Amino acid sequence: MSVPSAIDIIKRRLKEDRVPDAPDEIGEKKKRPREVAFMDVNLCWPCGKCPEFCPVACIEYLAPGSLPGRGQQPVQDRFQECIGCYICVEVCALLTDYDAVRMYDVDLVEQLLGAEVGDRKPVHYIPAEAYEEYFSEGGGRSVRHLGKGSRIRDKMNAEERAIIARERG
Repeated sequence: MSVPSAIDIIKRRLKEDRVPDAPDEIGEKKKRPREVAFMDVNLCWPCGKCPEFCPVACIEYLAPGSLPGRGQQPVQDRFQECIGCYICVEVCALLTDYDAVRMYDVDLVEQLLGAEVGDRKPVHYIPAEAYEEYFSEGGGRSVRHLGKGSRIRDKMNAEERAIIARERG
C-alpha cells in the first residue's frame, strides 16, 4: 500500500466533512453562503496555494502597493464571490501552516463593511482589498477572534499529521 500525499489526505478529509472538492473547472456561485473567507494579510506569506485551490477563482494577490513596505503582496478573496466552501482555510492551515485564513459570518461581514453578499457573483468586478483593520491580528477593530479556522486539523490522526509535516518541509 502506498503512502498518501498531503493533498490526498486533505481531499479525503474534505470529502468526509462533505466539503466540496476543488473542481477541475471554475464554478459559479449559486447561493448566498453563510460564511465567507478573509485572509489575515499580516500572516499571509503569499505562497499562491489558496488561489490555486479556489473552486470559483475569487482569491487574488492584492494590487502592488496595497500594503506599503511589502514587496510581494499577500492574497485576499473577493468576498462577494466567495461560496463559503472552506477549501482555502484548509489548504492554508494544512499545506502551509500559515493559518492565515478564517471564515466569517456573512451578516457580520455585511455589517462591518457595509457591503452585500448575494447569491450570485457581482455583475462588475470588485478587486480584493486588504481589510487589515478588521480581519488581521492587531487590526484596530479586529474581529479575527470571531473567525473559524481549520475543521480538519483536529480530526487528523498522528500518521496524517506526520505526512503533512514532512511535505511542508
